[in-house]
Amino acid sequence: MPIRLPKSSKTARSAVDPDACLFCEVVAGREDKGVVEETDLTLTLINRDQFEIGQALVITRRHAPTLFDLTDAESAAAIRAVRRAAEAQRRAYDIDGLNLIQNNGMDAGQSMPHFHIHVVPRRAAGGNWGNGPPHIAEIEGKAYTPPKRPHRATIEEERASTSTPKSRGARASGRS
Repeated sequence: MPIRLPKSSKTARSAVDPDACLFCEVVAGREDKGVVEETDLTLTLINRDQFEIGQALVITRRHAPTLFDLTDAESAAAIRAVRRAAEAQRRAYDIDGLNLIQNNGMDAGQSMPHFHIHVVPRRAAGGNWGNGPPHIAEIEGKAYTPPKRPHRATIEEERASTSTPKSRGARASGRS
């Protein structure tokens, strides 16, 4: 049985074209969503609706709905981009831990049908995340506890604090 994919979510729609994949619009340059790094196969961008300050997303350039749709090269490139984002978060925020979240299909809580990995910095002193992402709490049969202080980052704020060595428009030399 194939994985059921979401059609789209209200927050994931493109302002340019509501029927288009938001991440494909970002890749095409028609939406500015805080891209902080580009490689031949991936983009790293800031998640504007953050549970933890500094949360980033790594997406593939090619539209691939789930992990199962990636090529080996895209899989490897995504993990390398995740590592670079995590290192940038560690330098910028002196984090104590890190969550990587990657959902595949509606039953796993995927709301955007384009492969992406959430890179979420965590702090021992307490964060804003409540008991975790709402969809994970639901899957685990828990009542979701919302964040104490949800944060909506500005693109400028997050570009300044989490940018990796390669900025938008610059290709990572020898990396993908």
